[in-house]
Amino acid sequence: MKFDSQGWLDQAIEIDYLNKSMSRQGYKITHLVIHGTAGGSSAQGIANYFATSDVDASAHIEVDQNGVIAQGIPLSLAAWANGVIGTGHASYIREDINPNYYTVSIEFVKSSTDNSDALTAIQQQVGFELIKCICDTYNIPKRVGDAKGGIIKHADIDPVNRSRCPGNFDFPALWAYLQGGNKPMTQVPQGWTDNGTTLKSPDGTPVLHGFRDHILNSNWDPTDVPLEAEQHLAVLEQSNPSLGSGQRQLCRKTSLEYTPKMGVFEGWIGQELLWCQKQNTQLTAQVADLQEELASAQAQIVSLQALPNVANLLKINGLAAEIVKASQVQ
Repeated sequence: MKFDSQGWLDQAIEIDYLNKSMSRQGYKITHLVIHGTAGGSSAQGIANYFATSDVDASAHIEVDQNGVIAQGIPLSLAAWANGVIGTGHASYIREDINPNYYTVSIEFVKSSTDNSDALTAIQQQVGFELIKCICDTYNIPKRVGDAKGGIIKHADIDPVNRSRCPGNFDFPALWAYLQGGNKPMTQVPQGWTDNGTTLKSPDGTPVLHGFRDHILNSNWDPTDVPLEAEQHLAVLEQSNPSLGSGQRQLCRKTSLEYTPKMGVFEGWIGQELLWCQKQNTQLTAQVADLQEELASAQAQIVSLQALPNVANLLKINGLAAEIVKASQVQ
């Protein structure tokens, strides 16, 4: 693979959607962003969607499950892929600069709307070759991204709305490929410790198995510490019960989650919080209604007790109770 002087890939099918691009404003390409399409079946189909729809979005390149590559914007221009910087974004993402100016975006076509599909063998092979080619051409560091550059996920820019973008993606295999078959690059967050099997936050909370691998390969924010040990939940996300059961480990900013279908992923904290807030509002209103009904009932009892006949009846009942009690003692 190779790019021409403008950044068109020689192996790509060109489908024009230049109307959804813009100047890089003099910024150098420093980061490559990996996306999942969350729907669609072909690179041409996704590219045609960008070309014909009214959506204000685009990417440079699409790679589908058959290894077909489509391109609608040369890398010399900025695509409209990463402009929304979400709450909780990676610390190195500056809010005063549109990330589109310094990023290249690749869409990996996935038919599932939650991006749970693993890449096919040919899609992974072609995609990894493409990533290496872009990194070599534009001197992008072949590692987990940081402030100086590298390869990142769309979720690193907008972790609330794009938490499952790219979704299921074998980053350890990518690092190994880019390093010529060496072990995947890992990074222990500052202040944490790792003994090869157990990662521990500064307060000693353990992170194990897939969650450990995810943190070590995700340029993890050191302040995003776990708040609990990993646990199994019958309903992993109340706001998305279709996920079913799974494992979860809540951190200060992130919900690490696992299901057999999706592997390890970062849950939709914003959506889950909104669901909990709505539930809290509903339950608070129900409690208020019950308290009002209780107060009304108590007021009615007081009113009845004030009636002479009722008062005498209560006295008689009380006297009868005393007689029964006395007879039992005898």
